[in-house]
Amino acid sequence: MQFKRFDIYRQDFFYSLPHNKRHLPGSQRDRRIVMARARNYLWTRALEDEQWVAWIDGDLESYPPTIMRDLMAYDKDIIVPNCMYPYSKKPLKYRIYDFNAWQETPESLAMIEKLKDDDFLVEGYKSLKTHRKYLDKFGDDEKLVPLDGVGGTFALVKSHVHRSGVGFPTWIFQHQVETEGFAKLAKANGYGVFGLPHYNIYHVKN
Repeated sequence: MQFKRFDIYRQDFFYSLPHNKRHLPGSQRDRRIVMARARNYLWTRALEDEQWVAWIDGDLESYPPTIMRDLMAYDKDIIVPNCMYPYSKKPLKYRIYDFNAWQETPESLAMIEKLKDDDFLVEGYKSLKTHRKYLDKFGDDEKLVPLDGVGGTFALVKSHVHRSGVGFPTWIFQHQVETEGFAKLAKANGYGVFGLPHYNIYHVKN
């Protein structure tokens, strides 16, 4: 693969969180807001005349070598694959890793109706049932599905989405921040958000 240019940016806003506290429910709001600020810094600094922006997690173990072309072929504003991780080595078994990619359901929308405007939702915790539909819950014939939230393990975005002013909310937008808030904000601005339930990529086991 050839590259037009190669730039490196770093911006952590002096935020520090011990690894063993990274996924605690009480840490998520502040952590995700800092991540949103960092993502906004990156795309505003790095984006020039490119047509696409790819957000890729540094902890991915593997993904198909054709993933860029594969996802571009769908010609969607925002599209994500299904990120899995190995929860068992013998025998080798995988389950979903990225719970930030989801579709609202009648049950989740009913739950949201009861929330205060500043209530923050986070996925993947037994203590909070949001009733959303994750990418591993779609049928075999559902190859491409509309989503209401996306994660950042691997997200391909048409650059005009960012250029129009749609970034990663650092404030609570429709009860979300960062990548999930980005999906909500993009949809509010008329952009399409989609997922591929059966196109798998793989994250390292935490």
